[in-house]
Amino acid sequence: MVKPSLRIGSLLLLLILGITLSTAPVPSAEAQVTYTVNQEWVQVWVNKDGSVDIRYNITFTYLSGTPSGIYRVGMPKRGFRIEYARDLSGSSLTVDDVSSGTYYGVDVHLKTPIVLNKLYTFTVYAVVPDMVQEDKMNPGNVGMLFPPTLPEYATGSIQSLRVAIILPEGVTSTEVRYPTGTPFDSVYMDGNNLVVYWQRENWPPAQTFTAGVSFPGKYVSLGPNILLYATAGFLIISLVAVGVVVARRGRAAYERPRMFVEALGAYRGLTAVEAGVVLDLKPTRVLTMILYGLLLKRRVMATATEPLIKLQRLERDGEEPSPPLRYYEIDYLDAVQPDGSLDEMLLARTYLGLRDNVDQKLRSYSREDTVNYYRSVVGRAWEQVTQAGTPELKGDAVEQNIEWLLADTDFDERFKTAFPPDIIIIPQPGWGWYWRGPHMPPEQQRIPAPAPGEAKPIPGQDFANSIVLGLEKSANNMVKDVQDFTNRLVPKQGEAERARSVRGRSSCVCACANCACACACVGCACACAGGGAR
Repeated sequence: MVKPSLRIGSLLLLLILGITLSTAPVPSAEAQVTYTVNQEWVQVWVNKDGSVDIRYNITFTYLSGTPSGIYRVGMPKRGFRIEYARDLSGSSLTVDDVSSGTYYGVDVHLKTPIVLNKLYTFTVYAVVPDMVQEDKMNPGNVGMLFPPTLPEYATGSIQSLRVAIILPEGVTSTEVRYPTGTPFDSVYMDGNNLVVYWQRENWPPAQTFTAGVSFPGKYVSLGPNILLYATAGFLIISLVAVGVVVARRGRAAYERPRMFVEALGAYRGLTAVEAGVVLDLKPTRVLTMILYGLLLKRRVMATATEPLIKLQRLERDGEEPSPPLRYYEIDYLDAVQPDGSLDEMLLARTYLGLRDNVDQKLRSYSREDTVNYYRSVVGRAWEQVTQAGTPELKGDAVEQNIEWLLADTDFDERFKTAFPPDIIIIPQPGWGWYWRGPHMPPEQQRIPAPAPGEAKPIPGQDFANSIVLGLEKSANNMVKDVQDFTNRLVPKQGEAERARSVRGRSSCVCACANCACACACVGCACACAGGGAR
């Protein structure tokens, strides 16, 4: 039997709870955060030790509600390591590991305050071990499946979804297969590395997209890392040696042991534009080099140069072979708006993506040796120009080397020296760098190069000045405020070299059966690793 005092106490407790629940704030529909994802671009570098480097480049927009400025990015499996996360300005962002159970991922915290209807762009760079596994369906091959993290509850579609997997050096296009049943949209070379690539427009965020690649196992080494063991042994020997020295010196000052590991020397597979990043050219100058490349490939035409550059995208004739576009040229073309103006945010993304890609390529290589190597490449290009016997031959040498000449920080002075005022220049029809350059007046750019003998002679000094001033105008008029644009893109302090550990070979096991993740017999990235903003 319940005592009266207890019954009364229970009734009072229920009454208090009822009042509390009735007065508690109820989340309103207006407070619900909605957002849309403008782009998700993913690059995956397959390393020789079976690990992968992943860089997400995500742009999204908050549409409504009171967002907290946090975006969750899923990771393929446990053991991942975040190298950095940063926003469009290059500022570092805070990252929290939110892995729990079979879910692996991180929360990226954006800089506050958060504004609705504003584009937010950030990049996350991670290293994930043991992603490459034996492909039992293709004896002798190894492979990997990679479903990128997708924002399941985003509003609308992902406007641009791209996945590029960069394979170890040496893999050829005839050796790769797609184990997922989703063919590659493109296969191309990026320096010395083969890249397999997928691109989707207006992709439903709740629909999984799985990229995958299989290639011969001879290009990876999934066994113990001898270099790591040698390094560890070297460190132990160094510590012992220092201990002996200190013991002998008695009270002599202790000197911390230092270890130097020989780098791989200069990286020799960069394009002229990528070399411009290594040579520390200003961002607007590097973007100008990209513009010149597009002009030479006849993919754009300058319709205005003042006060700001305006471009018109050109369609190639179906019968005319179209030179392949580099990844940074594709990104640059995305910045060309329908009215011909350039979207500065997209230009910034183009440069940051290029810079990050170059930094990744130079990992384990000597940056100093690489800088010296490309300075010598630029120097040899100038030698061909200066040693040419006639003005016409000088111009031909410029035509052959224009991309590397533009990578020279002293281009202005060296070009004027190469074409002194005491010579006369007759621009040749084949000088595409001259006739299609943005230094030309708009009305002349619509006129094709003249037939032989029709071009007017130009004094060498005027000729050189027009080229130099055109280059300066291109760099200065590409954005509204060059200094502000440059300051926002100045590289932050470089990331420390990573000690890359090598894992042993693991079995072909998929840990995400509950997600209906079809793993076949290569390494699997769990499709459960969703993400999104809040």
